[in-house]
Amino acid sequence: MTQRRTTFRDEFAIIPEFMKFLAIIAFACALYFFLDIMPHHHPHPPIFPVRLLIGVAAGTAAAAYLLLIGYVNQDAKRRDMGQVLWTLLVIFIPNGIGFLAYFLLRKPLAEHCPKCGERVEKGFHFCPKCGHSLLPTCAQCGQPVSTEFVCCPYCGKGLGAPTT
Repeated sequence: MTQRRTTFRDEFAIIPEFMKFLAIIAFACALYFFLDIMPHHHPHPPIFPVRLLIGVAAGTAAAAYLLLIGYVNQDAKRRDMGQVLWTLLVIFIPNGIGFLAYFLLRKPLAEHCPKCGERVEKGFHFCPKCGHSLLPTCAQCGQPVSTEFVCCPYCGKGLGAPTT
């Protein structure tokens, strides 16, 4: 059983659509504030290019914050980590410390047994429900081996077809 590598597209896809919509709205509101509202309510507003730069930066920060909240919400759910608790922690712990804590403490993605479909934690060699071997093993000594190995590194027996 190997860990599946995910791409940015796969990870971005777990963010709920409404959070993506809110991120777009937050970006647009930041631009609107700095480009349209600020010049009318500030006695000496910065020049347009500076306001544009600040608006884009603030909008990007707000959108990224909302997208990260959506990501943590769904990622915590798929890792069985307390979806509501982690979402609230990343919202209310300031300065990005909540996000940092989440990414440092999150569990690995659970995998599924190919035989019975039971959730299996990373590192398990056998399914706790059905006993199915999750890693290829040497038929001679029973040690886990890679599918690319030609012979067992533990006992030296040829691995024409490692058992799984």
